[in-house]
Amino acid sequence: MKSLLTIWVAKLSFFCVFFSSCGGNQPPQQVPPPKPAPNIYSLIFIDKTVSVSLKENFTREKYEKALQTIVQQNIRQKGDKIEVYFLHENTSQARVFAMQCKAEMKDTTGLNPTDIKSIKNTYQVSLKKEKNKIQQRCIEALLDDNITETKQYTDIWAILPIIDKKNAKKPENSLLKVFILSDMVESMPGLERRDFYKRPPFSKQEAEQWAEKDVKRFTDIDLSDVEIFYVLPHSPLSTTNQNNPNVLYYWEKMLTKLGLEELKEWNVE
Repeated sequence: MKSLLTIWVAKLSFFCVFFSSCGGNQPPQQVPPPKPAPNIYSLIFIDKTVSVSLKENFTREKYEKALQTIVQQNIRQKGDKIEVYFLHENTSQARVFAMQCKAEMKDTTGLNPTDIKSIKNTYQVSLKKEKNKIQQRCIEALLDDNITETKQYTDIWAILPIIDKKNAKKPENSLLKVFILSDMVESMPGLERRDFYKRPPFSKQEAEQWAEKDVKRFTDIDLSDVEIFYVLPHSPLSTTNQNNPNVLYYWEKMLTKLGLEELKEWNVE
């Protein structure tokens, strides 16, 4: 009985060694390359109506800082893009410009540390130039004075089809971020439109009721994979007449009903 057990142990050891040696001859598994970071597509809407005055230093400086931080944080690699629209009575036709980052770092595979450092430095210089060029174009758009009649009204509803269209057409492995530099006061004439200057929502309850009614106009729009940020022009000393919290609550409710996770305030600090 003891010898039989010894034979089985010997056989088992043989098979373990055999299969272990066979496995050792297999080629090492190829590790897939890391997935590239997604490109960021920044869609910026700048309010060009009478309610947002850049003559006030606080507003101008705040919006300039906002544009600087948007560019610096979202232009990071080749393919990142910024597109700017004006917000006014004819928002849907108010595209200003689009610029895409072209800076690209060369492949450093097999190069020595000195060459790698040189390539990285050259890339950082090129990327900085791209950022500065895009940032300057954004500031020029901000400071462009609207002398037309379109400044009398604000069509923020019109940004929703624009966002939806841009999101549907964005390249694979990219993110859409929307930035609204505005007081968020919808103001359009007509019985079926909202004019928050003449008649803002008086309470959160009313704001939500209006949002539930108005969202039915946009049932084909899905904002579930979009990020939307706002930048208000108001100083911390503004009154509720200037900075009505019920207006912002209307947009929060309306956009979340279209699938947006959260309407966020962009931190310009």
